[in-house]
Amino acid sequence: MDSFRDILGDLVANTGLSLRQLAKESDVTAIQYSRYLRGSIPTVPITMKIAKYFDCSLDYLFGLDENKNKKKYATWEYDISGFVDRYQQLLKDNNITNFQFAKKSFFDESIIRHWKSGVTPRLDVVYYIAKDLGGSIDELLGRY
Repeated sequence: MDSFRDILGDLVANTGLSLRQLAKESDVTAIQYSRYLRGSIPTVPITMKIAKYFDCSLDYLFGLDENKNKKKYATWEYDISGFVDRYQQLLKDNNITNFQFAKKSFFDESIIRHWKSGVTPRLDVVYYIAKDLGGSIDELLGRY
């Protein structure tokens, strides 16, 4: 996930703004930017703010798509309600079960119950799912 840090660093540098100025314009604090530039991963809502400010997809921000403006989304919101269905479709497309995928990943296979109850998955988990199963972070989070 170092690509997020590197891509964000490039985007920040290209603005020519200080982190303090950028924070005022993007609704993300300078302290948060500083953490992310050192390797921390933001929450989904904060990542959406960053993507909106820089007008790019989440897939671009995390290095899953090289084209910053390849796809424009109708909304800067996300809809987690269909996440489990989209995740299960990726599993089916890859001919793997949730148990098998979880076994080779870093999350417990029972986490799917939390997602079904509406809990937003951590962004590192969404990244891993998209990267390993050939999906899209944006699509998994319901940004069509």
